[in-house]
Amino acid sequence: MSTSTLLRHSQRNPFSEIREARRQRTLQLSAVVSAIAGVTATALALVTIGLGS
Repeated sequence: MSTSTLLRHSQRNPFSEIREARRQRTLQLSAVVSAIAGVTATALALVTIGLGS
């Protein structure tokens, strides 16, 4: 870890930590929702192809 990263980390206030945690949770939630949507779309495509045959 570089000195500038260490310095920047030590200067963070609690509010920025809370904002960062919230941002991480939002990103995780959006990744999960995207994955579920992708799996659902794939399953629907496979069902549609299966019904069409």
